[in-house]
Amino acid sequence: MSAVWSPLLPLAMVGTDRHASALPAWPGDVGQLVAQVGSSGDSAASGALRVAAVLATCALAGAQGGEWTTPLPAGASHDSLLELPEGPIRAAVSWALQDGPLRLQHAVFTTLAQGGYRLPLNLLAQALDLGRRTVLFRPLLLSVLGERGLWLASHRDEWRYAAGVSAEEPDDARWNEGSFEQRRAFLQRERAADPQAARERLAQGLDELSAKERADLVAVLAEGLGPDDEPLLDKLLADRSREVRQAACVQLLRLPEAAHTQRAIGRLAPLLASERVLLRQQWKIDAPPAATPDWKADNLDPARPKYESLGERAWWLHQLVRQVPLAWWTQHTGLSAAELLRWAAGTDWTEALLRGWRDVLLAAPDTAWCEAFLDPWPATVLRDDPASVLALLPPALRERHWQRQLVDGSVAFHVMVPQMLHACRAGETLSLPLSVTLVDVICQRAESGVLSDDHALRSVLLELCATLHADVLDRMARLPRHADETASFADTLHAVTHVIGVRQALFQLTTKLTPERMIPETP
Repeated sequence: MSAVWSPLLPLAMVGTDRHASALPAWPGDVGQLVAQVGSSGDSAASGALRVAAVLATCALAGAQGGEWTTPLPAGASHDSLLELPEGPIRAAVSWALQDGPLRLQHAVFTTLAQGGYRLPLNLLAQALDLGRRTVLFRPLLLSVLGERGLWLASHRDEWRYAAGVSAEEPDDARWNEGSFEQRRAFLQRERAADPQAARERLAQGLDELSAKERADLVAVLAEGLGPDDEPLLDKLLADRSREVRQAACVQLLRLPEAAHTQRAIGRLAPLLASERVLLRQQWKIDAPPAATPDWKADNLDPARPKYESLGERAWWLHQLVRQVPLAWWTQHTGLSAAELLRWAAGTDWTEALLRGWRDVLLAAPDTAWCEAFLDPWPATVLRDDPASVLALLPPALRERHWQRQLVDGSVAFHVMVPQMLHACRAGETLSLPLSVTLVDVICQRAESGVLSDDHALRSVLLELCATLHADVLDRMARLPRHADETASFADTLHAVTHVIGVRQALFQLTTKLTPERMIPETP
């Protein structure tokens, strides 16, 4: 206990009601201030609390840090990015980073990056913490941190993900010395310009990467994927990391003539047979009777996981199905995607087939298969949400599906909205017609008082406001209010107006940008 606090200790231990003595005295200016605030309260207890507040403030003001014994680090390089203008836009960005939903924060970083702006210095630490918690933000952050942000990241362990080379350094330095995010961005640009050079660069650097980094960078090969990539992907099938092996399998699915894909077809085709019944061709499928020794080399696991709902043979069939392209099924059977799903529902292996096809669909999207799965979604077999498949569709087809559900009422509104948000990638906005329909429903619920009790919908309202079309935001900001609404609901509506205000400030900033200052969004 310091000399500052020691005189107050007896009073704090026994309480003012049991302590007969007056408040202790301290010397100097602090003592005069303590005497003044201690006697100004309406009770001894409040006077003691005022004294404690003064002492705490004085202790902080007089605190001295430890002696700095190491050489000071070199300063940050000169910043070429524009400083964000003073005024409402800074306040809007500050609120968004502190209290805004993830989609709004993504919009902030995207807009600043497009305008060539950097974050204000007082927001750098907060932005770096956001990137630490949310990997999605990291590529965008590198575009708006500026040199001071990169400098800060290099001096704190939890921000090391952003500790890259200066933006002024040549591109090769970003690969050789940059952060992982900078290396990935460089590899993506090189892959788009020169697929062979990017593939060779990745192959040479694999040994120095962690398993997660290897798996992440293998996904870059999806740009311009071709037969020349097969040898590297085959090599990765033997990687020590299951995550990397799976990433290689995902890419090989998109190469129907690859040896790995042909081996998978060779294993599956004998299990599928057809016969003529009443002048109609009918297909039958059976599961593998046993696993063979060569399975493991192709990333097939004979041992069924303990948590797996499928039986052993169904588990084997599921693994074979998920390695065969969807196009093979339609070509081999002559059935459409919708017909194949109906056929699978009548077999003994429905779950194995549908789960396998869904896994292939997520790896290699196909519009016909997406719509077949969604019309209707086989919820009794696939117990997860259809949003992951909806996300694969072009926005127009995706929204047509939602508009149909809004009309027929087949899905509850508070279930549909989170599904929409899950299916829309960060940075996407809903069309004006769908946005108008959604706001109509929300306004009706607000008018009737239902919205205040719909906690499921309220929980996603801010994210929805960050996704709606810009032309409906004014109406959304004027939702009907009620005199008896709860404090928590009032806070939600207040936050809604903040989200809308930030979006409008970002729009104003965007309109000031000339074509010369617009830059592409960071990959």
